[in-house]
Amino acid sequence: MLSHIRAVRFAALALGAYFFVAGIVRAQDLQSSSTRGDLYREQIHSLAGRLLKRAEKAKCRATCTILVENFTLPSGSTSRLGMQLADSVAAELAAQGRGIQILDRNRLQDYLIREHIPSATLKDRDAARWLATEFHATVALVGMIEELGGNYNLLTELLNVSSDKIGPQEAMTIAIPEPEKALAPFEPYDAERPGQKAPAGAPPFVRAGAGGSVPSCIYCPSPQYSNAARKVKFMGTVILDVTVTEDGRAADIRVLKGIPFGLNEQAIRAVHEWTFKPANSGDKPVTVRVPIETTFRLY
Repeated sequence: MLSHIRAVRFAALALGAYFFVAGIVRAQDLQSSSTRGDLYREQIHSLAGRLLKRAEKAKCRATCTILVENFTLPSGSTSRLGMQLADSVAAELAAQGRGIQILDRNRLQDYLIREHIPSATLKDRDAARWLATEFHATVALVGMIEELGGNYNLLTELLNVSSDKIGPQEAMTIAIPEPEKALAPFEPYDAERPGQKAPAGAPPFVRAGAGGSVPSCIYCPSPQYSNAARKVKFMGTVILDVTVTEDGRAADIRVLKGIPFGLNEQAIRAVHEWTFKPANSGDKPVTVRVPIETTFRLY
């Protein structure tokens, strides 16, 4: 009995020591993280203040609305760090803005996931302005993370969406301990796998070519250009994931690879009107799922 009590006491002491040591390690981790966070917070606080102080150059006054877009690399691709920095800058602008509205960036990420628009296609200023108009913003804040002599700078600028007015560029230096990991290309929709199963209530289907034929388009007029895309002479391809029913109609259309300027919507609208020769399994028409490309070109 005595040996049992001693064993229990020893176990309790050992467990207490474990939690004590773990608590110290956790506190050190939190302190280290807090120190890094304080450093970034100080830099971001200063950056936001400078942006707001000179925002009028982009015609951003007390009543303007700013969309902070995902910060990118020079290639146009974004990263987890780019999105995190954009979140932090947006929060700081909201804290200091005094009347200037900062749009919720969760809405932006939801939109990019739904529309599957790669960051590289939003690289130029025309596309950045267009994206801001989708959220009824009057100004877009864009940023680029670039390496200069072994250091990393975040270079930002405000773009007025209704004119060519651009606010002065503002920059901050950032320390990136593991740049290859932190700046690895990452899109908001990377973790999603669309089109893998039918939504609730949709007709059952198989992938085209899986034990049967592939549907072919009988009536397939080209999609119409949007005014925004025509204005900037944008060209590109939308890839849609489409259910082609046994009666040759398109249903449950989703975007696999999108492009800006409202062309996803134009592509979906066009394919909804297409008529197909349905796929067959044996002699029987069947509903299948198939990728469809629609290309926008100006001749």
